[in-house]
Amino acid sequence: MKSLGDDRRRIVLEVMKLLPELGRSISRSMPTEARMEGVSVAQVKAMVHLFEYGPETMGELAEGLGITTPSATGLINPLAELGFVERERDEEDRRVVRVRLSPHAQRLSHHILDQRIAEITAAFEGQSLESQECFLDGLRRLASAYGKSGSARLSEVA
Repeated sequence: MKSLGDDRRRIVLEVMKLLPELGRSISRSMPTEARMEGVSVAQVKAMVHLFEYGPETMGELAEGLGITTPSATGLINPLAELGFVERERDEEDRRVVRVRLSPHAQRLSHHILDQRIAEITAAFEGQSLESQECFLDGLRRLASAYGKSGSARLSEVA
């Protein structure tokens, strides 16, 4: 007879195996339109973050994405060149520059979120709400164990 420890170990090993596979699958399932326009997965995350939270300074964006400000700038500059983001001066303090999505990038980000929602909804098909809540709790605990916030942002699943 198997012990509880054996079952836990089996589950933990399976989770360890599935996490990188899930990350690769999410990256591969990026909408064709974003790939065709030369937008990277990291840039999509930045766009979805701006879609979720609205215009932000580079520092706010970097904090929201969990990266450095120079890294955020490196993501945003090509997006600005492609016309996906626009820089604007803050009305209250003209020294502050905020980045915001262009209308085209807003539509693309909305499409990406709709795609992710459909994928996750399909994966939950046939599971009870209680089972879905348990899954969510497990993901939060796992994120917390890796030092992330237990509350996911939409940009983290983009």
